[in-house]
Amino acid sequence: MAKGLNIVGILVLLVGAFLVLDGIDALSGNSQGFGGMGHDVSKAFGGKGNTANIIFAVIELVAGALLIASRFMSLGSLDGILRIAILIFWIVYILLALILGGNIKAIDTLAWWVTLVNYCIILVILWMIKE
Repeated sequence: MAKGLNIVGILVLLVGAFLVLDGIDALSGNSQGFGGMGHDVSKAFGGKGNTANIIFAVIELVAGALLIASRFMSLGSLDGILRIAILIFWIVYILLALILGGNIKAIDTLAWWVTLVNYCIILVILWMIKE
């Protein structure tokens, strides 16, 4: 039985779509904007285009697809666990991209703060939909 659409349902779909598209963007080699976050994460592991970038992009893509699927079919007890796992994954992703990836040196720039706020918006939405 399909779940009805409400504001939280719309947020789940939007964040799921964002994660899928961002995963695809990172896999395609984009190094600008949100898609560049994967490259920032890979810097934490030693360089651009390494295996970590691909792994994080695939995890992001799968997580987004599962979020979208959770709106149209029941995943049972996996649903709550999935959303908490994605929340934790996103926190780790932010830490790797903005701090451990070498971007902490740019903390005094407006771009670093704008990026942090953008990532935190997704984080707050993930927190809201974790139930």
